Amino acid sequence: MFTKRSLICMVVVSLMLTIPFLSLEAEGQEKRGRVALTILSGSVGSDGYNFCSALGDIIKKNNSLLTTSIVETLGNVNQIKGVADAPPDSRKFYIGTAVDPLLNLARLGKGPFKKTGPINNWRILFTMYNVTPHFMTLNPKIRTPNDLIGKKIGLVPKKHGMSKDLLWILNKCYGIKDKVKVRHMPVGMLKDALLDGNIDVIGAGGMYFSYEEGFKVSPFNNVVMAARKDVYFIGVTKEEFENAKRNDPNTTYLWTPVKANAVRPGYPDRESGLVTTSHNMFASKEMANKVAYEFVKTAAENAHKVEDYFADGKVFRLETFVVNPWS
Repeated sequence: MFTKRSLICMVVVSLMLTIPFLSLEAEGQEKRGRVALTILSGSVGSDGYNFCSALGDIIKKNNSLLTTSIVETLGNVNQIKGVADAPPDSRKFYIGTAVDPLLNLARLGKGPFKKTGPINNWRILFTMYNVTPHFMTLNPKIRTPNDLIGKKIGLVPKKHGMSKDLLWILNKCYGIKDKVKVRHMPVGMLKDALLDGNIDVIGAGGMYFSYEEGFKVSPFNNVVMAARKDVYFIGVTKEEFENAKRNDPNTTYLWTPVKANAVRPGYPDRESGLVTTSHNMFASKEMANKVAYEFVKTAAENAHKVEDYFADGKVFRLETFVVNPWS
């Protein structure tokens, strides 16, 4: 069993083996004062924003070489493009967050990156947590993928990583993307649309802990669960996922079983499964070795403090730092 010290060493050694040598320019900036890093985050109130805010503050308080500022964005696509499009002289001081599938699309120049072309000048710093995209409804008659046919499904905006995850599930796992009515809307409107009956189902996100500990849903999904006693889960079976993998062998998604009552009694109401993907912090390959080293090392040594900022920060663990397809 790995000790905390050995896990930190593994993370740091992994980083040192995969990033370039420290540039003289960045070294000179460090000698002049603290290096100012800009962290691009998701929207205020999202899990991604909470992590970025907590980690930014932890870096400022525990590393004398670095300081940070947080810039809110509309989602992962904006963050990937934001780091890539930053001015050449400051790009190496930008950090973003993104899920594996969007980083893969950026690498290939597909999906939302068709016009920009391949974006591959990035590297993973570490995985923050594993995301759990699935579907949520208040209708007891909607329990399986076939029950979704013809229904109105509310998803977050198109450039949001979770939107891509859920569309992949509808298309590849369920095979019904062209048989449902997808409505994209701001995160804050989704819960109201479901509670008011304007849509039948909403996409749900969250963070995966473990099979025994279960998972949590995103803050806006929590509002629905707090407002209604009967809320229903629609996940992905292993068979559905394996079929999707055969049709899309280059996918970066993973699958994990989930037990009944993993979130609360009745959600899910039976054994099921989840598609999962890593939500990572990444930076430009131009970021200096020493800067990346200091950022990752400080985050690793203080991983236990993220929970002090918000309860669900407990999912930020050394064990998940390299649980992604890129490490």
